[in-house]
Amino acid sequence: MTIPYPEVATRTAVRIVDLYKSYSNGVVSVPAVRGVSIALDRGSFTAVMGPSGSGKSTLLSCAAGLDVPTRGRVIVGERDISSLSSDALTRFRRDHVGFVFQAYNLIDHLPVVDNVALPVVLAGREPDTRRLAELLESVGLAGMENRLPGELSGGQAQRAAIARALFTRPDVVFADEPTGALDSHSAAQVLEVLRSSARDLDQTVVLVTHDPGVAAVADQVLFLADGLLVDQLDQPSAEQIAAIMLALGR
Repeated sequence: MTIPYPEVATRTAVRIVDLYKSYSNGVVSVPAVRGVSIALDRGSFTAVMGPSGSGKSTLLSCAAGLDVPTRGRVIVGERDISSLSSDALTRFRRDHVGFVFQAYNLIDHLPVVDNVALPVVLAGREPDTRRLAELLESVGLAGMENRLPGELSGGQAQRAAIARALFTRPDVVFADEPTGALDSHSAAQVLEVLRSSARDLDQTVVLVTHDPGVAAVADQVLFLADGLLVDQLDQPSAEQIAAIMLALGR
């Protein structure tokens, strides 16, 4: 299934064109994503769902520039990142892409404030302390700036990871199962932070999830099966999402 992208490219934040990704198991090449084409508007919130092994995380990694497609194009803004060198891709990703991992990936010996500022520091820039304070307050971590990751709850750690992803004001934020290990209250807080970044900051958010309730927060849901884009729902309900997942053999 192909979702045509709009003619006005300036409103398109992410374009994926005929994307293929295969992995070798040492004997044969195993396809993970097969000919997927999508386009996502700036400020949109998109969930990606599908059965286990459908290619969700692979698609997200390729779109974020963390993995290199076997074939096809990934365009973020007006930049074709699939044609960039490794060094250029690293620099582009640092400045334009945020990624939230399910495992948080916080640095254990750094306090929250330094974990959030880390991408800017690694880029050789001075962190904007006012922006940093405002961001920590917006994700509910005001007063926890000097806590180490080991002193945070799961929800607090994930919100710190989201703050880190948002601190560089990226064009696109990708999140891989960001609520998968959280209780319902913490998950709701994390989703509200991501929802507000799309709504209020015109940032594009793309998240992979297995939870229909989480996906129902999104503007649209894309469904993968066997590496193919097979369905889409706009302004979905949890019940509609669950019905499609059941039909796909979740």
